[in-house]
Amino acid sequence: MKTPIEYIIVAVPFHADAATHDELARKVNEKLNAGYELRGAPFFSKEMMYQAMTRPIIQTSPPPTP
Repeated sequence: MKTPIEYIIVAVPFHADAATHDELARKVNEKLNAGYELRGAPFFSKEMMYQAMTRPIIQTSPPPTP
């Protein structure tokens, strides 16, 4: 069976200054420390900047037997 994963998108408001990149980097680093991995490159719209991330979902108990 494949391991289930959790998928999130980290988002920050986009501004044409370095603070946007620093804020996204800070939030992404927090998620990396929590066990997430990067998925692809950052992407953005006119208003937001994003980074997709995933991590395995760790099951604490075995699944029920049918």
